[in-house]
Amino acid sequence: MAPQTHPEAPSAEETAWRLYMDLRENPCRTGALKLTHWLREDEAHPPAFDRALRLWALAGAALVVNRRRNFHPPTGGLE
Repeated sequence: MAPQTHPEAPSAEETAWRLYMDLRENPCRTGALKLTHWLREDEAHPPAFDRALRLWALAGAALVVNRRRNFHPPTGGLE
């Protein structure tokens, strides 16, 4: 008989990311309560959530930098 494989539980960072994105995409009381309860479940959850927020901020900053590098102002036909 083949050994059974069990999917691994998501890491705290993965759960933090999912909860944050769910709340960001659909801000509602239920999502906020889910996040609040999850944050209180384990002392490792708040730092994981902080890492997810930093990742989001860094991703946004990278997009801004990339847009600025690729931005070429219109020359008004003076090329």
